[in-house]
Amino acid sequence: MNPTFSYPKWKEIPNIDLYLDQVLLYVNQVCEPISPESDKGLTASMVNNYVKHGYLTKPEKKKYQRKQIARLIAITTLKSVFSIQEIAQTLNTLHTDTNSEELYNAFVDYMNEDIDPANPIIQASCQTVKLYHQTLALVYTETEEEETNEY
Repeated sequence: MNPTFSYPKWKEIPNIDLYLDQVLLYVNQVCEPISPESDKGLTASMVNNYVKHGYLTKPEKKKYQRKQIARLIAITTLKSVFSIQEIAQTLNTLHTDTNSEELYNAFVDYMNEDIDPANPIIQASCQTVKLYHQTLALVYTETEEEETNEY
């Protein structure tokens, strides 16, 4: 993961309702540094499927609010390691205890600064994502070194 990269806190996410193309642009810019090169990022069909399956609430008048954008950032981050069903189950389990802003900020604090969240589910899922990307980075570095040594 890029050391200068950081997720936006809840209050930094746009507080104006955004159309789907704006949401895609924003979420993909936020999550781009953590996405593997082969990942095409968040797409309109993914968002439509998330809404269809109830993983994301329906937009109002085709516009998405801060809560939905925060959820999409979390989903996009976690989907490199977990299935969408596992992510939805996790988010729904967490949501019964705490509000969206608290959950999202705990996620951001751990991802950005390794600040331990009170919730073990957030901690474990974020650790898994970080370890996955750390492993990829090590493999990528090792592969690059081998290619350089071949010449």
